[in-house]
Amino acid sequence: MLRYIYFLFFTTFGSLPLAAQSISFSQEVVSGNRSMAYQHFVRYSFNNSWSINNVSLFDTEYNDDKNNIFFIRNMLSYNLNKHFKANLALGIKNPGAFATFTTQFEYASTKFKLSYAIGSTYQNGFTLEQTLLMNYTPSLTKNIQAYLNLFLIVNTNLKVLDRGIQQLRIGIKKENLVTGIAVNLDQFTKAEKTLENFGIFFKYNF
Repeated sequence: MLRYIYFLFFTTFGSLPLAAQSISFSQEVVSGNRSMAYQHFVRYSFNNSWSINNVSLFDTEYNDDKNNIFFIRNMLSYNLNKHFKANLALGIKNPGAFATFTTQFEYASTKFKLSYAIGSTYQNGFTLEQTLLMNYTPSLTKNIQAYLNLFLIVNTNLKVLDRGIQQLRIGIKKENLVTGIAVNLDQFTKAEKTLENFGIFFKYNF
């Protein structure tokens, strides 16, 4: 799996200059009761207006591959102003390729971040997609912060749920390392298939 991850990373971003002020990279591993999961996020800013990012997730059960979850998305973003941006994304996820266009609101302070995006995704038909991200990191001591992160995605055709993702992280953060409790919930077509994974996570921000 690691060879696949490295290949994905370098083919996506290997040609970009690694300017410290322009690129951010985080990796996360979850060890749960159902599966192991790897996830990373890479963002590169060309200037104050344009940026690209890559999100990749691979989730596999310990003894069976029938419930493997994969998600790879490459997104181009344009900042409309301080808080709003437009996004165009292409990627692949269960069960195949997709394209997404969204508008996004972002708010960030020292300890709190909020992001909400809404738009349309095409994958075997159009769906309404909404994404919510909330991150809160209050200080516990001089060098340690509490860590609370909630990530939600809902795809619906306005009649039934096409795809749902909920990820919750509760833990502690020291400098660039974060660890704690992880909850991953996934729903597929009409919520007829659901998967749950409860465990611990380790995340490092480069």
